[in-house]
Amino acid sequence: MDKAKRKEVEISKDSFSYLHVAGKKHDKNIFFFHATGFNAETYMPFFLKLGELLDNQYSIFALDQRGHGLSKASAIPSELTSWQTYFEDGKNFTKKFLSSENILMGHSMGGVVAARLAYDFEDKIEKSILIDPVLQPQSLKFQIPFFNISNKSFISLLNFFKKNRASEMINNAKKRRSVFSDKEEIFKHYQGRGAFTNWPEESLKAYINGGVIEEENKINLSCAPEWEAKTFAVSYAARTNFIKKLSKQIYVPFASESSTLSPEVRDLLSGNANFLFEKIDGSHFFPMEEKDLICSKISTFIRQND
Repeated sequence: MDKAKRKEVEISKDSFSYLHVAGKKHDKNIFFFHATGFNAETYMPFFLKLGELLDNQYSIFALDQRGHGLSKASAIPSELTSWQTYFEDGKNFTKKFLSSENILMGHSMGGVVAARLAYDFEDKIEKSILIDPVLQPQSLKFQIPFFNISNKSFISLLNFFKKNRASEMINNAKKRRSVFSDKEEIFKHYQGRGAFTNWPEESLKAYINGGVIEEENKINLSCAPEWEAKTFAVSYAARTNFIKKLSKQIYVPFASESSTLSPEVRDLLSGNANFLFEKIDGSHFFPMEEKDLICSKISTFIRQND
């Protein structure tokens, strides 16, 4: 199997970039969706390991979401009012490549996108893998109305009413440095720090390779801080009631530390026999930190009942 090839696709008159890892079978596809602020290439070591464990039978399609990676689709923060934008982009991307056997997979926000598509394409999906998805009780029980107000005002409201991890992530995203002189400077800036504390070099370099734009002797991170912050902010308006209606097999590995999958949601969904939850030792970024372990567990899940 060749390594991933970068390709372009038009979705709703916008240009999107995606990675395609060709498998041996043309009728077996895995669709993968990345976390907020990341890009498809971040998961290249993960894709290659998983492909190896699956005997390279599956082709992998991994989209750079709007405002992320190398996709050129319009990404104006003031126009992003909910994750419905990501759901629609993911749906239009997936339906272009659906085959006879399809598996959905995603990490963090991408796990919620994958869940939504499992609902939309229920008759065409075999299984889904939701890797530490961002699911909180309020998104299943009720929605906070979101008005198209400024990031600053909305973030202030969030901080006033509820001090939580999401509001911290919003503020951190807005303050994130995004301009560097070269890739080496980015690597040195992030290595061993923050979310990247326990990342292996190969994953950090993959994140950088797939998430920068070179302009006038400088490099910009392609996911603008304002877009990343707005994506975190509108997670409060995500509508995820559909997840209770999923009827196919779903594997949900979640982090032992700082998981974005709340215990309340796990309890709520535990009565659905289609859901298989498993705690993975590590942080929210265990697909990078524990690549071999999680790829082994996912490949076992995919092979079950084959």
